[in-house]
Amino acid sequence: MEKTFTLSSFQDLKSFIKQDYEVINGKWTCKGFLSSMLFEAGFKFVFWLRITRYFWQKKGILKVLFVPARFILKHYSYKYSFDISYRAQIGPGLNIAHFGYIVVPSHAVIGENCALRPGVVIGKKLSHNTGGAIIGNNVSFGVGSKVIGEVNIGSNVIIGANAVVTKDVPDNCIVAGIPARVIGVRE
Repeated sequence: MEKTFTLSSFQDLKSFIKQDYEVINGKWTCKGFLSSMLFEAGFKFVFWLRITRYFWQKKGILKVLFVPARFILKHYSYKYSFDISYRAQIGPGLNIAHFGYIVVPSHAVIGENCALRPGVVIGKKLSHNTGGAIIGNNVSFGVGSKVIGEVNIGSNVIIGANAVVTKDVPDNCIVAGIPARVIGVRE
C-alpha cells in the first residue's frame, strides 16, 4: 500500500492546494481563498507545507526558493503548534480544522482527504525505527488520537478521540480505545 505523492510540476502543486481548499470550503473562489489564507490557520499552514515540499523537490535555480518557504513554514509551525514535516508524503485534501499540537514525522505516508484534529500524533515506536505509518484515503483522526509504529491504516477509517493505534486497521471501520480496536463498520 506504499503511496507516493510528488509535486513535480506547478500543475500538481495547484491541484493539491485546490483540493486542500475545497475539502474545507467547497467550491474554489478567489475571495474564499484569500479569506482562508488570512483567517484559517490550518489551511494557511497546509498551503505553506505544499509550497515548501514543491521547492524541496525542485532542481536548479528554483531550489533556492526552498529556504524562504521553509522559513515561513517553520514560523507557522511554531505559531500554530503544528509539527508536520514537509518530507512526509501527504496526499491532496489535507484538512486541519483547528490549530493545536499535531505531529506528522517525515517517514509517514498519508492518503487523500485526511482530517487531523488537535493532539494527533503519528510517531515511531522506538527512536531508531526508520519506517512509519501508512494511512489510506479518507481517514479522520479524532482529537488526541495517536498512531505509534509501522502501522497500516486502511481507507475510509474513523479513529476515535484519544485512541492509541498500535496495530494495523482494515478498511471501512471505526476504531477507538487504548489500545485501539474495531468498534464498528463505516458505511
